[in-house]
Amino acid sequence: MINRFEPQWVSKDGLRFTAKISLDSASTDKWTEIRVLVDGKEIIISGRGRKARALMGKWTLSYSADAQDARRRCFVIVRSGETTSTALLSVPATSRCVAVLDALTKA
Repeated sequence: MINRFEPQWVSKDGLRFTAKISLDSASTDKWTEIRVLVDGKEIIISGRGRKARALMGKWTLSYSADAQDARRRCFVIVRSGETTSTALLSVPATSRCVAVLDALTKA
């Protein structure tokens, strides 16, 4: 997990924010900085750089995962149109975007 302090940008309505993402596979343990836009029931991931390019696109929020760190909230996301491509989305627990993401998991 991410243990150091990191600044996070989030819009006032909580629909646009930066986050960390990691593909949910045994071979990947790295976190990548991305930008997220909540669009209805989907989230759109964008970012700069080679690592973020592979993660760009529409994703669906599946459920909230149990985090070992109380300062972070993790959400399991699935690439739209696929069932095998999953990832973990990590945001600070005190962020304004947590309420928006929690509402998506209940919808």
